[in-house]
Amino acid sequence: MREIALPDFIGESEHGMIVMVSALADELEPLFRRFNRGEKVPYRFGWQLVPIDGQNYLVTLDLNWDGGHEVAIGFTPEMWNILPAVRHKDLTVITDWDLVGQETRISPSHALVIRQAYRGFDELIRQVAQVVPPLQGSHPGEELEKLQEILAGCVDPGQLH
Repeated sequence: MREIALPDFIGESEHGMIVMVSALADELEPLFRRFNRGEKVPYRFGWQLVPIDGQNYLVTLDLNWDGGHEVAIGFTPEMWNILPAVRHKDLTVITDWDLVGQETRISPSHALVIRQAYRGFDELIRQVAQVVPPLQGSHPGEELEKLQEILAGCVDPGQLH
């Protein structure tokens, strides 16, 4: 199983959602250095539903960029309520506690700003829908039903067909 880093802090500012993940400092530092040199680095991201065991799940934000390797940020069920805010705001990933709470905009050389981070929620809601119906008498629990409700407000119905 791949390593999934959990956020140390999740917050909201006028500029967007802030996710501080100190565990990814070493992995994201080469990307931030490239941003600091003024490079425009193409990156990809996707949302996944990851089973932890038969009853527990994480939502992950998987990130990859040219010349880098994939990293994953995990969101526990207690964090899923932030997902609707991502529909309306950019998602900024930082690894330095000193940047949390800054009143000024966070420099792109110290952060990965994901615009339209809600792209991929349609695939995530499909993944959840495949698990939610009980299979052979098992039930994944109320957490996934809650996630399905949260995501339903984040996805245009036309994207689900």
